[in-house]
Amino acid sequence: MCLVSTAQQIFIAYGTVILVVGFALGATLGMLRMKTSAIRTLATAHVETLMQSAMHFGLAFAVGAVGFASSAATWGALLLAVGSAMQALGVTLNWITKTRDQFAEQSIGYKINSASTFVIMPGLAITAFGILTNL
Repeated sequence: MCLVSTAQQIFIAYGTVILVVGFALGATLGMLRMKTSAIRTLATAHVETLMQSAMHFGLAFAVGAVGFASSAATWGALLLAVGSAMQALGVTLNWITKTRDQFAEQSIGYKINSASTFVIMPGLAITAFGILTNL
């Protein structure tokens, strides 16, 4: 059995969950696309979630590769996972609410996406600093 830090567990768990969400959105996109024209917001949500999955799996590897296993690592991972979930929720809500331009409409998805920045940036700073200083 290999030991994984709490930060790695958070990144791996979120990466796996959002991968399932991404594929579910992709399946939905495929079914709806057969009957209607392009659904840009659903395609965006699908791609966003798949990219998040790869990013979180990559961060789990990076945290483990450099041995960044501390409470700071856990907080960084938690903030990044929560902020990423907010991003995924925001883009999905833009699809559900039929938002054409989240910036012009100031949609609920836009508001959640904007708020996610305040969660993601500290998590990114902690995680990036921890990885880079442990190289």
